[in-house]
Amino acid sequence: MRKMIAAVICRDGKFLVLRRKLRWKGWEFVKGKIEKEGLRHAALREVREETGLKKIHIVCKLPIEVIYHHKDMKGHTVSALKAFLAECHGGSVRLSREHSSFRWVTVEQAEKLLTFDTHKIFLRAAAEHFAKKNREEKRRLIEKLSRKHVRFLKYDGKWISLKYDNRRLRCLAVRRSVKDIGDWSKRKNVVYYDRNLPGHGVLAILLHEVVEKYVAQQYALDVDKEAHKVAQAVEKEWLADKEWIVQAKIVSRAWVKTNHRKVGKARFY
Repeated sequence: MRKMIAAVICRDGKFLVLRRKLRWKGWEFVKGKIEKEGLRHAALREVREETGLKKIHIVCKLPIEVIYHHKDMKGHTVSALKAFLAECHGGSVRLSREHSSFRWVTVEQAEKLLTFDTHKIFLRAAAEHFAKKNREEKRRLIEKLSRKHVRFLKYDGKWISLKYDNRRLRCLAVRRSVKDIGDWSKRKNVVYYDRNLPGHGVLAILLHEVVEKYVAQQYALDVDKEAHKVAQAVEKEWLADKEWIVQAKIVSRAWVKTNHRKVGKARFY
């Protein structure tokens, strides 16, 4: 059985694919035969030989081994192909005589370009690795932002100002009919609060909306789930537990009045 190694190289969220011209034509990842060497050494050697890239960091060995049958100059051959996921930290691609061109492409583009399903399997494994990594980083970011406190808060009836995440935030507060009690503008420096909200419940809602707007735009968080979760935690810490319960009731009553229906068993806030 012939032992082969491949390298799935990523840079800035895109993958390097090579267009092969020697013996067959099509698109592939860096790939080659393992000589008398370790797997990592073989992967790095193939990267240097086929792309000229030297600033390569091996992220991990992809947890898949593909066994496939094919024909070469010696006839029928069985090959075992393993792959590493690697990150490129600079340098220009210099192709070997095996390839005619290269591209840095997205996962979707690579899925269409790659000639063989074996390489597509490694592509999906690499994409899942980065997706899992991103989910974990996002989870830690949300936890970190949720633990941060509002250090300063001022509302003069028109402008809401506060300090959060070492930033001074200031938004125009506009009272109007808002379906979910509070809202904010994506394009303008404006937050909204519902006209049915009593005066003693306004400040907490404005704090919530300013923080939600900031973290959603600054850290590219999902508004309805991630940014809302952060803003809710910050608001709750600012109010403290007893006041939080009171605020939740105020918001729920205002929501019922605005939407003309009951909250139901699940709490709105």
